[in-house]
Amino acid sequence: MIARPRLAPTVTISRLRAGEEAYAIVKESEARKYFKFEDWEGDLLELLDGSRSLDKLAAEFSRLHPLRTVDAQWVADYVEELRALGLMERTERERHLVMMDRLKVKRRFYDVERSTLFQIHIPLFDPDKLMDRVIPYIRWVWSPWFVAPWIVIFTILLGFLLHHWDLYWSGFFELWNLPAKGFWDWVGFFALMFIVSIWHEFGHGFTCKRFGGEVHDIGFMIFYFQPAFYCGIDDSYLFPKRSHRMHCTFGGPYFELMMASVAALIWLTTPAELWIHRVALAVIFFTGLSVIVLNINPLIKLDGYYLLMDFLDVPDLREESFSYLGNVFKKHVLRLQVPNTPIPRRRRRIYLIYGIAAVGYTLLVLIVLVTFLRHWLVGQMGPSGYLLLFAIVGWLMRKRLLTLTRFLKHTWLDKRELLQSASGKVMAGAIVTVAIVLLALIPTATRVDGTFVVEPVLRDVVRPQVAGVVVRVAAREGDTVAAGQVLAVLEDPSLRAERERAAADRERALRQSAVARLNRDTARELQFAAAADEAMARGEIAARRERSMTLSSAIDGVVATPGLEHQTGRYLAAGDAYCAVDQLDSVRLVVSISQRDLEEIGPGMPLRAQVAALPFRTIREKVLTIAPAAEGDPETDAPKLDLVPGTGLLRVLVEVNNTDGLLKPGMTGRAQFLAKPRSVASKIAWHVRRWVESFVW
Repeated sequence: MIARPRLAPTVTISRLRAGEEAYAIVKESEARKYFKFEDWEGDLLELLDGSRSLDKLAAEFSRLHPLRTVDAQWVADYVEELRALGLMERTERERHLVMMDRLKVKRRFYDVERSTLFQIHIPLFDPDKLMDRVIPYIRWVWSPWFVAPWIVIFTILLGFLLHHWDLYWSGFFELWNLPAKGFWDWVGFFALMFIVSIWHEFGHGFTCKRFGGEVHDIGFMIFYFQPAFYCGIDDSYLFPKRSHRMHCTFGGPYFELMMASVAALIWLTTPAELWIHRVALAVIFFTGLSVIVLNINPLIKLDGYYLLMDFLDVPDLREESFSYLGNVFKKHVLRLQVPNTPIPRRRRRIYLIYGIAAVGYTLLVLIVLVTFLRHWLVGQMGPSGYLLLFAIVGWLMRKRLLTLTRFLKHTWLDKRELLQSASGKVMAGAIVTVAIVLLALIPTATRVDGTFVVEPVLRDVVRPQVAGVVVRVAAREGDTVAAGQVLAVLEDPSLRAERERAAADRERALRQSAVARLNRDTARELQFAAAADEAMARGEIAARRERSMTLSSAIDGVVATPGLEHQTGRYLAAGDAYCAVDQLDSVRLVVSISQRDLEEIGPGMPLRAQVAALPFRTIREKVLTIAPAAEGDPETDAPKLDLVPGTGLLRVLVEVNNTDGLLKPGMTGRAQFLAKPRSVASKIAWHVRRWVESFVW
């Protein structure tokens, strides 16, 4: 123990106040760590300047805080705790050991200390010096004369985007149609994500530099299983003004919204066929949409969370809320002993509301993740996919499962005597009975999921009866047409020449017949009259064939073939398809499901479906028919010596009312059949039985 303890020279103390609470933020700049201490602890830390012995430290601190009288032993223990945190001045040997530990950490691929299940940090470089050189040239970005006009421009552009929301929304689904993209589309896609993410993080960093902080860490991260970037602006904790801390938090969305404004202006003022128009639309998705959906969401630890935390003046909002909820559950439900720490009423309300919302959101994310993995793994691997699913979930949740195990062990040790008593046994029996009732008797919905494609119930493929060249297009894709309405006109010059030649031959034959009649040559008169009739028949045939070159629809419907306006001059042979007309008053959902689920569905069963392009509309119908044939895969249909044979897909046809015309052929989505209700225990037994039967049979 050093006789006159002293804080490390790399330690900085900042005294802050949040509402009625005063506290000290301590920064260790060499390790880039930050600590929060109580206000009275800040007074003791400021006394550790190397000029006082342990006795003098105890006396001076007791004078400052008469209600917290301490002795030299207490100070020595407290200094030892600070030494464990790396805040005390070290000997030469200690500095060498710390340096060796840091070298080991730097050699790791990712930051173990900060990485969690949902966030894995991979540091890239220190941007502080680069930002120092750039910041003098861009200080005007935060000035009022720039911010105010930009907000006006952004509001106007946002209004235009909302006015053209249908184009914006349809473009969103086209952007995320990843299977239809080529190699360079993928390259551009990820390059754009990289640029937008870096721009966002530099927004945080430059804003922090603008208000006097340091930025020493920028890197890559896996956030909720998605690639992202991060920028360390922990120095904002030291800012005495809350507004400056909030500005740093909002710096990333601020930069993104600036980029979104420029992209929106380009998108609204450029033709749709230009590549820059498509890139601008993608930038709007990656900036404006991500700001709304992710960055300002306070239930995940992104910008919205830190903004809310600074606005409420409640540090460590998420952790403190979870701790408060856990203590409430332990104290009032499990009757366990918990620390009796006084918490202001305002904070109790905040912890309760935020904690419940954050827990619910986290559970929702986990349910969505597990559901996605179950669909994918079981769909690819059959029943054995459940084993891999349990292994993946167990590995991802291993730390939380260990914490839960320790908690259950602690609860058992605390309640063991109660559970072994007569009243405890009665209570345990009641709980088991209720659980059996819930698991075995109460029915729950059984759902069979599948994907579907929209098809028209009635389609008319328009084909010419004779060959010809398209000379006029009378309808285009999306036009509503009536039965018999002209869609296009074809022309064949040889038919017109044949009709004109037949007319000329008839006129000549009629003249020759008249001359023969004047000459009383009955035989020749009859011969030329027959020739005239034959020419007239040829002309009628040619005229009839010309009339058949006018293409029309046989049904009322909507033209479904794109690019008809470019068909002028195209040669069509007899029987070639020109276009299709779909009757869309009702459409058919062709749902693909696994053969394993065949016994669960049948005609008349309720179904609900959601189209990918119409996420806010739920279709509720009943099954019309079940196709008799399965959709097989030629590569997988060949006989194999597998223990568990592969399964094909069945096509289930569901007719849906579409009087509003929103459903278009080719649209895709997910469908869910509401099968016979079962209890939870019955579902488990049913799945186990099918799995066992797949092996035994």
